[in-house]
Amino acid sequence: MNDSTLLTYLFDVMYGAGVIIIPPLLVATAVAFLIGLLQAVTQIQEQTLPQTIKMFVIGFILIAYGSSLVAPLFSVSQRIFTEFHTIV
Repeated sequence: MNDSTLLTYLFDVMYGAGVIIIPPLLVATAVAFLIGLLQAVTQIQEQTLPQTIKMFVIGFILIAYGSSLVAPLFSVSQRIFTEFHTIV
């Protein structure tokens, strides 16, 4: 296997992992900002409120859009396993 093939597969896997990670991370960041702003305005000092809401939001995002988020990584994995005999 030459280095360019390996780097292509590695880039595709990293891109697939990024597609899974980035949308929930962006939504969790936005929710944390809004909850922090709400806590600052109302002076609520509850420590677990942002964490609990972020966990529910991330869970909802993964349940609602999980199949479309995992599709690129699944296709790359399938391609790697079908072309494994030519890679090695």
